[in-house]
Amino acid sequence: MTDLHLVPDTFPADDRPLFIVGSVRSGTTLLRNLLRRVPDFICPEETHFFRWSEPFRTPHSYQPHRKSALLRKHREMDGVPEEVFEALLEESRDKAELQRGYITAFARAKGMTGPYRWFDKTPQNFFGAALIAQEMPKARFLHLVRNPLNVVASLVLGRQVKVTDIHGACNYWIEAVQFMATVEMAYPERVLTVRYEDLVEDVPGVMARILDHAQVAAPPGLYSAADVHRERNLWRGALVDGLAEVVLERCGALAVRHGYDLSADLRPRRRFF
Repeated sequence: MTDLHLVPDTFPADDRPLFIVGSVRSGTTLLRNLLRRVPDFICPEETHFFRWSEPFRTPHSYQPHRKSALLRKHREMDGVPEEVFEALLEESRDKAELQRGYITAFARAKGMTGPYRWFDKTPQNFFGAALIAQEMPKARFLHLVRNPLNVVASLVLGRQVKVTDIHGACNYWIEAVQFMATVEMAYPERVLTVRYEDLVEDVPGVMARILDHAQVAAPPGLYSAADVHRERNLWRGALVDGLAEVVLERCGALAVRHGYDLSADLRPRRRFF
């Protein structure tokens, strides 16, 4: 196992984590920042440990972690030295051990001296959610979903992640909701699906639901309506020349399952033009 001189196990990672997953550009960073207010509930930067499908400890499984400048930057922000991460990568037998070892190293870097709970915010970990559920039987999931018109618009605009192919942008949203629908059918008590729009409409109420789902206690008064801004519907200006209609065609049926009526969203603009 991992060299204890590098990562001591005095306070090993708790075995009841919460994984925040979903399409990118769905508000997962906002949710992470809100949850970080809870005392002794810690979360590193995005880890991506369960994102890729290659079996762990096979040659291709190492490359994303060793080669990605972004993930190296995340480890720097977390205070986890590269030599510690390399030891974890070499000594962990599977992805779950890598995840728990990294959280322990992160907690040490934060100076944790007592028990803690933890969560992970890597939206694309939905690709490995079934494996997480098997490897971590007490883990729970928070699936954050947002109106696909705004998700796709954000990707097209490219302020954080840019996707020029409209179908590729749609697939970010489609694959996330399809994967998590399957996981939720298998583990209904372990998956909570929350709409971004509901979160920004009622921050205290939705955060109370999320904390109850994660089985995490929090002091009162952590959240208020002032913590967020209302949805700005950037798609109205970004999805032009038929792009919004492509999103309707590709995502409309799945969106209905989450309470979105994309046809109704597009109707006012159709009348205008």
